[in-house]
Amino acid sequence: MRHTVRLPRTILALAIALLAILVTAELPPPEADAAGGSINVVRTSRDVNYPSGVGLSITVESEQEIDEIRVYYRAAGSRQWGYAYASFEPGTTVVATQSVPVSEATYIAPGADVEYYFEIRDVAGNTVKTAPAKVEYLDKRFDWKRVSIGPLELIYHDIDGSRVEDAARQLREDLRRVEDLLQLQQVRPFKGLIYNSYDDANAAFPVTSQTTTDHGTFAGYAFPEQRVFIGQGLDRRIIVHESTHLMFRDAIRSRSVDIPAWLNEGFATYMEPNVRVRSARNLYHRTPHLKAMGGLSGTPETIPLFYQKSVSVVAHLIETYGEDRFRAFLGEVSSGRAVEQALVSVYGFDDHGLDASWAGLAIPDPLPQNTAPQPSAGEATVPPTVQPHSWVLPATETPAQAVSVVASTRPAPGAAASGDSVRPAPQATAPAQRSPEQSQQLQPQQQDSPSPFIFFDAWILAGVALLALAAFTARFVYSRLRRRDGGGDDRWEGWRFDD
Repeated sequence: MRHTVRLPRTILALAIALLAILVTAELPPPEADAAGGSINVVRTSRDVNYPSGVGLSITVESEQEIDEIRVYYRAAGSRQWGYAYASFEPGTTVVATQSVPVSEATYIAPGADVEYYFEIRDVAGNTVKTAPAKVEYLDKRFDWKRVSIGPLELIYHDIDGSRVEDAARQLREDLRRVEDLLQLQQVRPFKGLIYNSYDDANAAFPVTSQTTTDHGTFAGYAFPEQRVFIGQGLDRRIIVHESTHLMFRDAIRSRSVDIPAWLNEGFATYMEPNVRVRSARNLYHRTPHLKAMGGLSGTPETIPLFYQKSVSVVAHLIETYGEDRFRAFLGEVSSGRAVEQALVSVYGFDDHGLDASWAGLAIPDPLPQNTAPQPSAGEATVPPTVQPHSWVLPATETPAQAVSVVASTRPAPGAAASGDSVRPAPQATAPAQRSPEQSQQLQPQQQDSPSPFIFFDAWILAGVALLALAAFTARFVYSRLRRRDGGGDDRWEGWRFDD
């Protein structure tokens, strides 16, 4: 005998409806809403207009009048899209144009790839999006050539090929050393754009401040999200420094972690070939505390000191405590832990303790830390702005000397201060001692007795409560006396106030 199971019609209808919802949710949205008409993209074009931007054009036909055309754009690798409204005369056949801006607000570096697409809407509400396209934003004034150096595609112009080959051989070893120290299994490809003259490079750099621009303080900038750096001259140290910035960011998986400038710039400078590291004795009294070195700021005269201390501190971490612990430290940061928390976790001291360790002073106990890791990079909550990382020039050099100068972390030959060396032994120098007031600042603050005024509100509440209790008691006594005297005694009339 065959048994059949009959489902109630209501349950069967609900199941069918739920299945339809699930199937629909998996389908990609249609490219155009066909109700009331269709939108056809006839052609698109683009033209790189360095340095003003990328000119985009689209020709569209539709049964309904075209109402709006937006252009969405971003530097390839960025997480957020910008958009602008294209210009056109309304109609059923339109030609719309729009330029992708590359101003300071939405800075796109030369050599970066720009992604874009169009979104078209007609008066009936039908919309269509074009497939994303990509164009390289490159200065057309030069005949650019390219060479692959490991993960780096170096883009250059007007440089003899033999010079480039010699530099490429050395740079392969330099970049391999960065990969080994960071233990990067796979490095995402990135590009480096090299200008030959100071004027051309300076015109391409982002504007940070007029003073540093006028003094030619920086000779290179890196843009990790755009996967590109720009630099001045075929200088091995600049190329390694800026490449290290991009590779260092690859080693930090969490994008929610704020990397302080002393660590970012210090590590990039440390990886430069033949870098000279100054001792703490020469820098201690002339540089700020690490807590104040979270961002790169200062004048053309003080910025070189910032770099000198940064590389000296990073060298201290690596050469005193070993590469393995430094990798463990970066691993903590990569997992989402704040840099100061990672220092405490791996080294047992915070940034105050690191300053003391670097200077050869007694290391104070770390201040209480919130050891919970920060949320990992959920990619929608990542701040959209990306600060460029730069390679600094000595403040004493003129723009004409910019191509061949030595980084500010390296003094001129024969001018090295006492105590400096290419890789100093950690205890090779005796750092200057701090004053008692400075040393006391490194100690955890003692908790004083709380001020009595902290409890001022509680005293007020207690006073109000006592007054209320007194009033209630007086009323109670008054009512008892009236009952005892029969309520007719007018001895209390004097307490009444008439209107």
